[in-house]
Amino acid sequence: MKRIPALLLLVVLPCSQSFAWGYKGHRIVADIALNHLSSSAKQNLQTLLGNTDLAMISTWADEVRPQRPESYGWHFVDIPKDSAGFSEERDCYRPDEKRPSSQTDHHNCVVDRITLFKQMLADKNASQPDRLEALKFLVHFVGDIHQPMHAVDEARGGNGIHIVEFGSAQCGKYPCNLHSEWDTGLIEHTGRSEQEYVAFLEQMIVSKKLQAGGTPQDWANESLRLAKQVWVNDGGAVDQAYYQANISVVDERLALAGLRLAAMLNDALGRATT
Repeated sequence: MKRIPALLLLVVLPCSQSFAWGYKGHRIVADIALNHLSSSAKQNLQTLLGNTDLAMISTWADEVRPQRPESYGWHFVDIPKDSAGFSEERDCYRPDEKRPSSQTDHHNCVVDRITLFKQMLADKNASQPDRLEALKFLVHFVGDIHQPMHAVDEARGGNGIHIVEFGSAQCGKYPCNLHSEWDTGLIEHTGRSEQEYVAFLEQMIVSKKLQAGGTPQDWANESLRLAKQVWVNDGGAVDQAYYQANISVVDERLALAGLRLAAMLNDALGRATT
């Protein structure tokens, strides 16, 4: 029964590189972040959000994408798999005839967008609606950049890599692919609820002494390195052995995303007057 939510999500959502971690993963990142906010940041956050909480807005950037087509490329960064790492000039400006906004957007990648939306959120002279929208994008994109498949251009971030997932080649209406496996499949295979996963990760943060650090560029390069490490060729299998070998990567990326999001929010909201 615990596999049903992931399968339903794959039925509802089209196979697209713009989705990362899935509903549960993004909420987990937001929950971890909330646990590590300063008191002043929490107060200013509540002023912006009102009766809404951080987890509730964590998937907004995916939900609004049909109405905000210019945001399509902001969810990921297409770093060549054989490259040494992120290059802003190469990876954040990729004009596409099918997406008119990409013709002029030189910050069309998750790395740049995290920085831009943090700046907007921290700007006490900006309007409250603009700052709230920046918060919604920021919460989501910090999660996105920690999903390894969101930092590699090979096969559209693994969307083009068809796999056999725990014995099945079909995930809902669509063939299973490597990207969606990292979005939802591995997380759901743990059998943990959102609350159980958050509690587990908080214990891991303490035991491993995980700390926030680095820049969005650093986080993208980490994800690229991990994407290479966990890559499966087309037709390969994600089985119990793959799960056992790589679930710790999922856990640490979720935990670090939460800690790093908290650090960004503490910096942007901890001192801002809202």
